[in-house]
Amino acid sequence: MKNFTRLIFIICLGLSTISTQAFEKFQLGQSPKARLMGNAWMGLANQDTFTIFYNPASLGGNYDIDLSPVNLTVAGPNALDDLDRFSNLPNDADAIADRLLGFPLYLELSNFSTIKAHHFSFSYFTQNRANIVLKNRVNPAFDVDYSYDRGFITGFAFNLIGGSRNKQNQKIMTGERLSIGYSFKYLSREGTKDKFDLFSTNIISKVEAGFASIEDIKNTFGYSKGAGTGHDIGIEYANGWGNTEFVASLAILDIADTHFEKEYGDNGVPKINMAINSGFAFKQDFKVFDYALALDIKPLNQGLDFGRMMHLGAQVNIPFFGFFAGVGEGYLNYGAELRMWPVTLTLGYNSVEIGADYKQTEGDRLFVFLSLFDVSMDIF
Repeated sequence: MKNFTRLIFIICLGLSTISTQAFEKFQLGQSPKARLMGNAWMGLANQDTFTIFYNPASLGGNYDIDLSPVNLTVAGPNALDDLDRFSNLPNDADAIADRLLGFPLYLELSNFSTIKAHHFSFSYFTQNRANIVLKNRVNPAFDVDYSYDRGFITGFAFNLIGGSRNKQNQKIMTGERLSIGYSFKYLSREGTKDKFDLFSTNIISKVEAGFASIEDIKNTFGYSKGAGTGHDIGIEYANGWGNTEFVASLAILDIADTHFEKEYGDNGVPKINMAINSGFAFKQDFKVFDYALALDIKPLNQGLDFGRMMHLGAQVNIPFFGFFAGVGEGYLNYGAELRMWPVTLTLGYNSVEIGADYKQTEGDRLFVFLSLFDVSMDIF
């Protein structure tokens, strides 16, 4: 029972992401295809249900009614080659620290329910994501960033120029399109983001005494709760001819940061930082198969190394299957997708930078995405 309690303690510590000096770039509502393409997705955002989370202006290229009630993501650390760390758990904090040092724990469970109707979208979401990194053998400390978000986002696009659909090739637009968009989000957030000394009196006493509940673990690590609203704007240019289309996309997400009014806890609720994101995509459709190449440079405003802002990706689709690969922040990502209604199953490897600098600390993850009962109707 004690080992089980310690394991729950470790996992719930894993409800986190990093410290104030070393962090993963946070994005609310990540497309599974984007993860597999190194998160190079701005110019392709209208290809799935997560459009509005990347650029509301991308909705200017949508002419269907798409209903997507279940979009479930489960993710965890890629520990397939390192399972010995979690067998025969030790009994004291010093031994636990030595076992976990340098291993980035990560957990995610999320679901997004979305409707896209012409140039409008609405999505209700729950996203629970967590990550932890234990650093410094001499004075071990956990970098913790945990967030549990629930809420909705809604928005629309307006086409300033063009935007007609090519009825013979529905994946490619005809002519030029220039779209602007806006989205509004409301979310309730529970979480913490800080660095914690493993050998502090508070943590050692809690580990040795055991935790009465998950809430007890949260409170030990500065858990707080609040609600807030955010705003996004974007612009997108597309030019399509024949079986080819080029897209350039720019969005400002969480304008002036998304802050939360605290309802519970001693610490402030972790904010969502403003991100200015840009991206480009080139795609061609040959009916039997289609492919796309994408480049994102983002975020432009957070003072990151240029290497951390670079995201390159590619995808190839054939009937029933999709294949994806990309390099984001210097790390390789890849995976595949099976489409057989009512199920779409996407799985693969997703690596991100969880340190402060380019290729400093890799967060290597496995994830599975399951979409059920998607329906698309072309009535416009």
